[in-house]
Amino acid sequence: MFVRTLSTLLRLVSCGGCTAWLLLSVAGCARPAGDIFAPLQKPLVWPLPQDAPRIQYVGQITGEVDLKASRTGWQVLGDVLHAPGAKPARLVTPQAVAVSTDDVVYVVDTGSAALHVLDLAQRTHRVVRRVGEALLQSPVGVALSPDGVFVTDAKLGEVFEFARDGTFRRAFGADLDRPGGIAYCSGSQRLYVIDTSRHEGVIFDRAGRRVSSFGGRGAGDGQFNYPTHVACDGLSGVVVSDTLNFRVQRFDVDGVFRSRMGKKGDGAGDLSLPKGVGVDRSGHLYVVDAQFENVQIFDADGRLLLAFGDEGSKHGQFAIPAGIAIDYRDRIWVADAYNRRLQVFQYLGRSEG
Repeated sequence: MFVRTLSTLLRLVSCGGCTAWLLLSVAGCARPAGDIFAPLQKPLVWPLPQDAPRIQYVGQITGEVDLKASRTGWQVLGDVLHAPGAKPARLVTPQAVAVSTDDVVYVVDTGSAALHVLDLAQRTHRVVRRVGEALLQSPVGVALSPDGVFVTDAKLGEVFEFARDGTFRRAFGADLDRPGGIAYCSGSQRLYVIDTSRHEGVIFDRAGRRVSSFGGRGAGDGQFNYPTHVACDGLSGVVVSDTLNFRVQRFDVDGVFRSRMGKKGDGAGDLSLPKGVGVDRSGHLYVVDAQFENVQIFDADGRLLLAFGDEGSKHGQFAIPAGIAIDYRDRIWVADAYNRRLQVFQYLGRSEG
């Protein structure tokens, strides 16, 4: 089969005596990589230009094509011979995102039922679907530890650990009902998992052993009504998106209630369907609202500082956004689920480093 395919390829590219030269030229050349995030002609910033900008739109990633990877001729030839018609990997319904300090982006996607591993430096996109003998079904949460990647699957009802390259390691948390958001806090060296249908947070140690739980259904302090997302706050502990109580709650590392913010409404600082939460190095709290289709930024005391985004599919607009992550350079990554992409923004309040 290989010989016939190669023979056909040789006939297609043959031009008399130049066949061998063409093959060697193609095999030896590489298509140069371009910038992943090409700057807009007119920067898109928030707030409006008459005020000092605090957030700037950086770009988007929809999948492998946006990595603009260099391809050697041998790779191109291999694709022709072994994977004709293969399509680049792409995001379908991204739900959550985490970013390492070496610029590897981990995305869980319910539409493709996969963990996507995008290496921005190497320009590679790996799609991970298998967890041992099973396949992911509805991955919704992702978190990074110093040497691992943790993924929650709402349908399988477990937490799965992978190596940083996407190699499967183990499963735990089989007593969870419908796990959602997940966060790892380096200070406590614990994992915090939101069990949405049980209205509680569950704390695991690094070995996957259940330590304790907190919450319970209700509207009082420390109670939940279908919570969805969680983030680690290096100053106070953990932050939980208490979605159908239309608020965000803060807890210490042991799950003890500390404070809450937000209420249902349509005014500045109100919440309608809070989902992803994240905290930057300055202690600012970012809340994704899937109904307002924006991101609101609060200070440590819960005062609204800024909101950005609105409904749509253009740059800086969202369609039912879900998870959020703030990386080591204060870039803000939003899983723009129904626009099938990640959108990336830069917080301008401090210099990169």
